[in-house]
Amino acid sequence: MFLEELYSSVGKLFLEIHYQAEGPWIYADWVGYPTSGNVLKGARAYLDQMQRQRCVAVLNDNRHLVGGWNASLDWLEREWIPYAVQTGLKFWAHLDNPDAFSQESAAALRERVNGRFQIELFDNLPAAQAWLRACLVGRVHEL
Repeated sequence: MFLEELYSSVGKLFLEIHYQAEGPWIYADWVGYPTSGNVLKGARAYLDQMQRQRCVAVLNDNRHLVGGWNASLDWLEREWIPYAVQTGLKFWAHLDNPDAFSQESAAALRERVNGRFQIELFDNLPAAQAWLRACLVGRVHEL
């Protein structure tokens, strides 16, 4: 189910946010070049949607990005990771294009998360979805 689109200051689409009821999880599909401003706005927006939809998982899809987002890592560590924990994020699947430069950024973010929630990096959608399903099924059995 479509939830929200975010546009840059020049009117270019940079993020589509969807709710995937099968998990449930939030699906964040990033597009174009990731400016620091877009990363800040988009990363908060999909967590807000995750909280509104009462889910604990995100599939963050960077296959349509061009370039890395290393410039945002300090903000992500300082502001976003604590906010992610506060909003209830438990499972974050990161999907990347193996030919893109954003894989390096994702690996650096995983180190900075440092176990505060589960994070896995993927290069194909079925594997990312399967991991989220397995995490969420396991969580249901814990309750």
